[in-house]
Amino acid sequence: MDESKSISGNVGKWLAVVSAALTIGLTAINGYWSAKVSETESEIKKEAAELQKRRLDLDSDKERIARYTFVQTLLKGVLTQDEAQKNLTVNLINLALNDDEAKQLFSGLQASSNNETQLIGSLGKEVLAVSNLVLQMNDDIKKNRLEAVNKLLKNYLDDPDTVNQALSLFEPPRLNLLTASGRINVLVFLSNTELSAWTTQSISRAEKAVNQIRLRSKDGVAIGSQTENALSRFSEHLKEIKAKL
Repeated sequence: MDESKSISGNVGKWLAVVSAALTIGLTAINGYWSAKVSETESEIKKEAAELQKRRLDLDSDKERIARYTFVQTLLKGVLTQDEAQKNLTVNLINLALNDDEAKQLFSGLQASSNNETQLIGSLGKEVLAVSNLVLQMNDDIKKNRLEAVNKLLKNYLDDPDTVNQALSLFEPPRLNLLTASGRINVLVFLSNTELSAWTTQSISRAEKAVNQIRLRSKDGVAIGSQTENALSRFSEHLKEIKAKL
C-alpha cells in the first residue's frame, strides 16, 4: 500500500515536471513564432511602402514627362510667332513648369547663340520675375509684400499677363492660400490697373473672383472691413473698365 502510494506520488511529480517543461517549451515556441510573424508582417509593410513609393515616383515621372512633352510642343513653333503669340506661349510654358524647371529652361534659351531664341529666354525670365512678384504680394514678411505691390504698381498696371496672374490668386486652389493681407494687396493692385490691361475674358474672371471671395464668408472665412472696402473699390473699377471696353 505504502509502495503504491510512493509510486503514485513519483508519477505525479514526474507529470508535474513534464507538464512544466511542456509549458515552458510551448511558451518558447509561441514566442519564437510570434517574433517570426511580427518580423514577416514588418517586412510585408516595408515592401508595401516601397511599392507605394515606386508607384508614386512612377506617377510623378509620367506627369513630368507629360509636362515636358507639352512644353516641347509649345517651343516648336514659338520662333515664327508674332509678339503677342510669343508672350502667350511663354506664359503657358511658365505655367506648365515648376519654378526651378522654368529658370533652367529660360536661362538655357537666353544663353543660345540664336538671337530669336535669346529673346524667348529673356521673355521667359521676365514672365517668371512677374510671377514671383505676384506671389510675393502674399509673402509672410510685410516688407516683401509692400515691395512687390510697389513694383507692380510702378511697372505693370497696363500688362494683361500680370492681371491674369494676379486673378489666378483668387481662384482655387490658390485662393485658399491667400492671407487677408495678400487678398488686400492683390485687390489694391488690380484696382489701379489701366484699361489696356483688361479684356472681356479677364473681366469675366475678375467678376467671378469677387463673387467667390464673398461666397467664402458662408464657409466661415471672415471678410474684414478692409477686405470689403477693397472689394467694393475693385468692383467699381471693373464697372468703369467694362463700360469703356
